[in-house]
Amino acid sequence: MTTTLPIEEQLPGIRKALETERCAVVQAPPGAGKTTRVPLALLSEPWLKNKKIILLEPRRLAAVTCAAHMASLLCEKVGETVGYRIRLDHKTGPRTRIEVVTEGIFTRKIQADPSLEDTALVIFDEFHERNIHSDLGLALCLESFEALRNDLCILVMSATLDIKGISDLMNQAPIIVSKGKSFPVNTLYCPPLDKLKRPVPVETACEAVIRQAIRETRGDILVFLPGVGEIRTLLSRLTEPLDPGIVVLPLYGNLSRKDQERIFHPINPGERKIVLSTAIAETSVTIDGITVVIDSGLMRVPRFSAGTGMTRLETLPVSKASADQRRGRAGRTGPGTCYRLWSEYDHKLLKPFTRPEILSVDLTALALEISAWGVADPGRLKWLDPPEPVAYEQAGNLLKTLSALDERGQLTPHGKKMASSGLHPRLSHMILKGKEKGEGPLACRIAAFLNERDFLNFDRNETDPDIRLRLLLLDDEKKKKKIQEKEFRINRGVIKRILESEKKLIKDFNIPPGPLNLEAAGALLAHAYPDRIAKKRNEKDPRFLTATGKGVFFTNTNSVSLHDYIIALHLDGKPCDAGIFLAIPFSREALEKECKDGFKKEQTLFFDKKTGSVKANECIRFGAIVVEERPVTDMDQDQACHVLMKEIKNKGISVLPWDKKIKSLKDRAVFLKRSGIFPDLPDVSDQTLLENIEAWLKPFLAGILSFKELERMDLKAAFLSLLSWEAQKKIETHAPTHMLVPSGSSLPLTYSSERGLLDNPELHVRLQEMFGCSKTPQIAGRAITLHLLSPAGRPVQITRDIESFWKNAYSEVKKDLMGRYPKHFWPENPMDALPTNRVKKKNI
Repeated sequence: MTTTLPIEEQLPGIRKALETERCAVVQAPPGAGKTTRVPLALLSEPWLKNKKIILLEPRRLAAVTCAAHMASLLCEKVGETVGYRIRLDHKTGPRTRIEVVTEGIFTRKIQADPSLEDTALVIFDEFHERNIHSDLGLALCLESFEALRNDLCILVMSATLDIKGISDLMNQAPIIVSKGKSFPVNTLYCPPLDKLKRPVPVETACEAVIRQAIRETRGDILVFLPGVGEIRTLLSRLTEPLDPGIVVLPLYGNLSRKDQERIFHPINPGERKIVLSTAIAETSVTIDGITVVIDSGLMRVPRFSAGTGMTRLETLPVSKASADQRRGRAGRTGPGTCYRLWSEYDHKLLKPFTRPEILSVDLTALALEISAWGVADPGRLKWLDPPEPVAYEQAGNLLKTLSALDERGQLTPHGKKMASSGLHPRLSHMILKGKEKGEGPLACRIAAFLNERDFLNFDRNETDPDIRLRLLLLDDEKKKKKIQEKEFRINRGVIKRILESEKKLIKDFNIPPGPLNLEAAGALLAHAYPDRIAKKRNEKDPRFLTATGKGVFFTNTNSVSLHDYIIALHLDGKPCDAGIFLAIPFSREALEKECKDGFKKEQTLFFDKKTGSVKANECIRFGAIVVEERPVTDMDQDQACHVLMKEIKNKGISVLPWDKKIKSLKDRAVFLKRSGIFPDLPDVSDQTLLENIEAWLKPFLAGILSFKELERMDLKAAFLSLLSWEAQKKIETHAPTHMLVPSGSSLPLTYSSERGLLDNPELHVRLQEMFGCSKTPQIAGRAITLHLLSPAGRPVQITRDIESFWKNAYSEVKKDLMGRYPKHFWPENPMDALPTNRVKKKNI
């Protein structure tokens, strides 16, 4: 190691911190040399006791290139002192002391051996990426350190990180900060706008800036794009002639090893390299010769919704930390230039750090790993950001559905087998079920395919979401049959990885060899995705309802959309209606056979407004899917009563068959209660009756299922159950139905009208019957509203002050009445006159 790097100044401090404290945090910007120099520098430390150093890298490409670089520094081949271990590939040997592994591989290792007996030091590199596996790995490592291995050393390294927070998590671990090795980078802001200041697609903006950078700069160019789709689009646009000697190369995680290695090979003299990359080139991976960075400012990240149970990829602005990381790639070997496709103002609005995956992704695999560790509550472990309770609970519920956890949340023997596989729980459950059914090889192939991205690329807008097509093509490829590419293009690099993964899964799960029955694919996938089983809503369009109650749809009619039942495997994750990318036909018969434990029979009761009665349907459900529904008459009486009472509440208390007497009693009881004279009197107002309908009315609704049948209920008994004998007596005494007027007549009192209860009772009485009355009569302290009538019973005057009426208004009323009714007696002084209920004047 001849080149001196900034991290080397901090090596004594790192050695001392690990020797004395066993934990340390290193912050070092890109170019400091932390990834390769730190493990090599610690290799001869006596406290290692000849045990291994495990270096965790978040990406496979970074793990392989890092191991290769460290081996070259030792003038060795990979697999001697330095080796690597990633999914489907490893190069290690008996002399290997430094193992570079991806984080998922480390999880398998520590689960199998919690004390890490062959390991002295675990290094978490690029921890700022906050991969969910790195958070889990650190949590398990810290518990192993505290409970099993107090001599285990843990080192967390990052370019950008809340180092104080991680230090506190590790019991105030020492913090070592290193300078970086970088050259000045000129930063240019180029917002992606057209001549009219309107935003343009990211590919269009990148293409323009690439051509600008070719003219203005020297050296190789690294372009950061959000995803593979944008990379491919830009590759096709850059097929137009560029400057002579320019080579355009893609870089992303699923690229074949051969194509990835091309990025790092020296180019020919006179050539210039343009690398179109996802965030994979942001950290760990160093590409020699890069002096120009073009940053789209976008990243594509998974976002899990606990509300929908689905994950979708969202394109979001990068954080300031990520933008700085990308910019720094232009200054690794000399002065550089960074073109940012956003404005300086927008840069100020960027979030400081990228949101941790543990707060954004599906937690099912994490929940299974924590259960396999022997922890029921994730709060027992140490997290920089603990998993959100709602998402974690949902993950636990799915694990119960997959039989990985029992009802108490404890790991089952089946769950233990699932956890040991390292696959997503859905896929490991499917393989184990497939093995039981003799369909293990097919289950392994499906799992291998679902663990990779789709190897089919369709032309234009043509798509075929049928997974059966992919399985047939994989079968043809394995049998060396020639595949005709017409509507689609095939990525054979992905196919190769799928078949390699299939082979490894068959070995790992100890699957006996056998033929592949592709017809069993739906049954196997039903075990992996029971929540994605869906039924067609209607025959008009390709829209379906899943077992969780979420809507999904196809963007076009296809071989899967024609079926009544499907399993929707890959969705865009939208909260309302999710688009289907990948699916397989299913059937009701298969659903009943494979998922019989998920079926529930229940009655659905409802109020039929047309007939005014309670009706019932018997439903056979699978989750939210109604598999079968038929009307029944033998319904649950208690539920039927509840439905009827709910409808009574909606319609109002007047829908009940009140006769005049019982309605009068109710009105008088409410009036007397409102008067305040008897505060202990029960409240029987309409609102209170509706609110307490179950208490007083339900016992009298037995066998009644419609509004018409309410006529035969004993409403009087139901209502009187609310009033004691004493209360009824008070009402009769202080709010009577009739009143004796001066003429001797007993006339009815009115306590309510069509508009509702009256504040003052009303009395309709002929004016002559009130002669001699000088004071308005009262009920419960309230003056009665007198409706004074003519001898023919027509309205004459309304008053609550009879004395004022006699003194002021009577003389005018008298003139009119004398003209109409000349034979009647109309005295000058009505307060002294004798009242009469006779129509004609008495003979004197």
